[in-house]
Amino acid sequence: MQPWRRIDWTLPEWTAQAWTLEHIPRHSRQMNAACARHIEHFPHELVVIELDAATLLSLRALLHHSRRFGRPYRGARAGHWTTAAIMDANNQLARLRRIEGRNTA
Repeated sequence: MQPWRRIDWTLPEWTAQAWTLEHIPRHSRQMNAACARHIEHFPHELVVIELDAATLLSLRALLHHSRRFGRPYRGARAGHWTTAAIMDANNQLARLRRIEGRNTA
């Protein structure tokens, strides 16, 4: 199935496909539309239950430093989808660190 027709993404798959789209060098209306469709299918509810820290760190790096999926400049972040995704990823990473700390102590 073509990635742009898919609607049931897991977080690692969505992040990997977003990185693939990010690394395609050409800019066009078609590429912008593909990125917009990919953003529409972002699995918001899966961020808070993800147990793989590497996936969450990759997502956070994508949302912080990406040209196509990155968050906007200050002043325009309030209602943007990346704000909630970054906050959820940071909160889940903190939960995983707490759990890891309890298990090692």
